[in-house]
Amino acid sequence: MKITAAGGYDAVGRNMTGVTINNETVAIDNGIRLDAFQMYDGETHMLQKYKKKDLIDMRVIPDYDSLRNVRAQVISHGHLDHVGALGVVQPSVPIISTHYTAEIGRKEYNRGNYYSCDYNEFFKVSPDFEVEFVEVTHSIPKSSIVILKTSEGTVVYACDFKFDDYSEIARTDYEKLKKIGREGVYALIVESTRVKERGRTPGERVVREKFREIIEFIDKGLVIATTFSTHIERIRMIMDLVEKTGKIPVVIGRSLSKHTGIAEQFGILDLSPNARVYGSGKAIKNMLKIINKMNKNERSDYFLLVTGSQGEPQSVLPRMVNKEFSFNFQRNDSVIFCAATIPVPINKTNRYILESKLESQGARIFKDVHVSGHASREDHRKLLNLLSPEHIIPCHGDMVMKGSYVGLAAEEGYELNKNVHLINNGLSVEI
Repeated sequence: MKITAAGGYDAVGRNMTGVTINNETVAIDNGIRLDAFQMYDGETHMLQKYKKKDLIDMRVIPDYDSLRNVRAQVISHGHLDHVGALGVVQPSVPIISTHYTAEIGRKEYNRGNYYSCDYNEFFKVSPDFEVEFVEVTHSIPKSSIVILKTSEGTVVYACDFKFDDYSEIARTDYEKLKKIGREGVYALIVESTRVKERGRTPGERVVREKFREIIEFIDKGLVIATTFSTHIERIRMIMDLVEKTGKIPVVIGRSLSKHTGIAEQFGILDLSPNARVYGSGKAIKNMLKIINKMNKNERSDYFLLVTGSQGEPQSVLPRMVNKEFSFNFQRNDSVIFCAATIPVPINKTNRYILESKLESQGARIFKDVHVSGHASREDHRKLLNLLSPEHIIPCHGDMVMKGSYVGLAAEEGYELNKNVHLINNGLSVEI
């Protein structure tokens, strides 16, 4: 069995791993690295204007062509760093995922040959490969731990996950994972993003309580919140609590419009009849112009959920603060950041600029109403104990992150270069 790092093994993003048996390969995930692309272009839908080779050289997409004889493309979940490169790579093989993830994939690459499955269903790729999806909690609906049943043993791909036992839209299938562990796991390919963080990652109900306290505390002015567009459980929580205040909820932004629409289609989100959703530039501009003309009392009747949690220049909140929509912040307007800053230089810079401009225009800022969607150290330890894999390949992180996983594995009796294998992009390991 050969495991190939096509992307995602030297930094967070552009994830892709190849698993090869008898000269046949299954590619898992096909994502972009958002912060790398933002150095060249602010909008992910502009990927198509670049050549594939240039995007590989820019470290924006994985090197799909480094994999030989790919028989299937598997997608674990719908985040852009796992699905966003489909439209550039354009795999001609079956693209296999859950139904929800397939719908997101079609938004990126609508000519793909999609095969979607329920959890715990098998998709037979070839005599050497079967694919199965196991439900796990993460910061997007219908996330999966991918199970590859191969002629050489079972491969488990856990990238990304957390263990939130109080999620309102998902449940980790612990019994299934225990069963897979008892049957034997040959190799675990596992994310390493937050393994250096001690303890476990808090559940989403922590965010619910934080947001509830803030929304009840704010007593005047327009209230604006921003979060990740794919985080439907958080969006649902926000909209539920806002509805109780009697405010009119307005959802603004192209990606928010897209993902709330998909979630409603699958019955995961049910926006109130009073909610308004605006995804196009002209509609957004008109809506914000109306609010801008309101007096202070009328502004307090509205709640805006907008894109721009990372300060991306082309998203709604930065464009509001830059007055591109003829909108003016007023004293006592509040902005709630329901997302942490992704810790890469361009995002840190963009968020700093955004927050500085908001404060200079009189807005009140509430930050860190957030918990991570990624497993911390004890979550990882629990997965290891559930599966007891023979081999471990850390992925989805830089060398510090992967090195932290090596330390955890050593605590559980594993040994580097014996049954823990570190590889970087473009390299393979045979086990």
